[in-house]
Amino acid sequence: MEHDEKQSKIIRSTASVALPMLVSRVLGYVRDMLQAYFLGTGTSADAFTLAYTLPNLLRRLTAEGAMTAAFIPVFTDTRVREGREEMWAFARSFFGVLALAMAVVSILGILLSPILVKTIAAGFGDVEGKWALTIGLTRLMFPFILIISLAALATGILNSLQRFAVPAFSPVLFNISVIAAAVMFASRVEEPAWIFAAAILAGGVLQLLFQWPALHREGLRLPMRPSFRHPGIVRVAVLMIPGVFAFGAYQVKFAVSRILASRLEEGSVSALYYASRVEELTFGLFSIALAVVLLPALSNQAAVRDDEGMRKTLGFSLRLIVLGTLPAMTGLLLLSRPIMQVLFERGEFTARSTALSAECLFFLALGLPFISVTKILATTFYSLQDTRIPAAVAFLIILVYIAAALPLGSALGVGGLALALSITQMIHAGVLGLILRRRLGRYADTGFWAAVLRSFAACAVMAGAVVGVSQAISLRAAEGWTGIVALAAAILTGIISYGLAVFVLNRREFDGLRTALFRSRPGSRKEP
Repeated sequence: MEHDEKQSKIIRSTASVALPMLVSRVLGYVRDMLQAYFLGTGTSADAFTLAYTLPNLLRRLTAEGAMTAAFIPVFTDTRVREGREEMWAFARSFFGVLALAMAVVSILGILLSPILVKTIAAGFGDVEGKWALTIGLTRLMFPFILIISLAALATGILNSLQRFAVPAFSPVLFNISVIAAAVMFASRVEEPAWIFAAAILAGGVLQLLFQWPALHREGLRLPMRPSFRHPGIVRVAVLMIPGVFAFGAYQVKFAVSRILASRLEEGSVSALYYASRVEELTFGLFSIALAVVLLPALSNQAAVRDDEGMRKTLGFSLRLIVLGTLPAMTGLLLLSRPIMQVLFERGEFTARSTALSAECLFFLALGLPFISVTKILATTFYSLQDTRIPAAVAFLIILVYIAAALPLGSALGVGGLALALSITQMIHAGVLGLILRRRLGRYADTGFWAAVLRSFAACAVMAGAVVGVSQAISLRAAEGWTGIVALAAAILTGIISYGLAVFVLNRREFDGLRTALFRSRPGSRKEP
């Protein structure tokens, strides 16, 4: 009974994260639509995308990846073993250390931007002015890593204290900042990419400031004095160093794919970017929300050495992942081209842009469930404060990606780079899953695999319904508002048909999810 309540709490907390995340993702689409409208997939778009890749990669690897994943287990362990006073002393020290370290990184990034850009985007030198624009944008956006790192740390602290709503809503402000800037200023300047770059910095500041009152209410106080000798800082650093690979393998692979894409036909870099944004919209809404909730839950179980509880929590989470990501994969495979056309084909985003982006989206969709599974498995390793094994696996996977991407990129163009990402993601999830089974024991029983098969069967029903409706309404030929309505009809058909199929074929998961979401909440909230 206690474990059922814990599962219900995970689902309800995931929903509380997913709802504001849905708002953020919708606004993120509006942001990308405006970017596509003003920049298209030409020189400006490629320059902006690559310039944003450098600080954003560091953000994914450190701020929202290895740093957060290393900090939360240590922060939780400090609270459980040493109390709240020492917990806040550790948090203040870590804020100071992180601010100092990221300030140094930002300064180095600004100074070294010409070398970095000319190294990773050698192909841009063939287009006049492209290098100069990319270098300038990179210099402007590099301080983003400092701002967003502090915002991510604030998010990690609040999540550790089971406060999910405020940090989940903060990215909404980031997207509003970019949208407002684009609407007000992008059409008034000769190079709109500068507007988008400046708005990203402003959005990062808003994310940090929005979370500060919640941190203050919980007990965090100024000043933030760095202390490199604090034992908690040392433990986080030890976890972070290999964790950069463990949690950031996909981001490293994606950054490599953009470098390789810069040597292909113009527009390849930005086409891969737009496709990845749609992929992130579909898997991120649920999978990232679940991972956010799961890390503090698993960290608490690890702190009290509850291996059986961890096995049950992990198995339960993987069942949810399968239930949510398989239909998303199916929908993207079937509707990749109309999705890209309806979402982005306007202004500078032409039919050629749609074709390139849709090809990338189709191949990226194949790996979507495995990205989510890998994220959950890596989260489990981090809750155990083990980063070495997943780091070693990730390093090998990056090498495998490069070996696969070179021939596939030559044969299939930018779509081949996307296909290589999906293939290596499948391998990554499989290897991590096998190693974790040896570490924790059996967490995926026969019931889990039966549920996977039933979800595949439900996806087959969904695919038949979507194809039938798409043909009946001539989805591929629809344009303008007709295309929007037709695509919405196809997507709604897929959701309804999958839901009905799951209700019939996978009733246990359906009932469990419904019960957890609508069960009355406990009357009182305990202090963490």
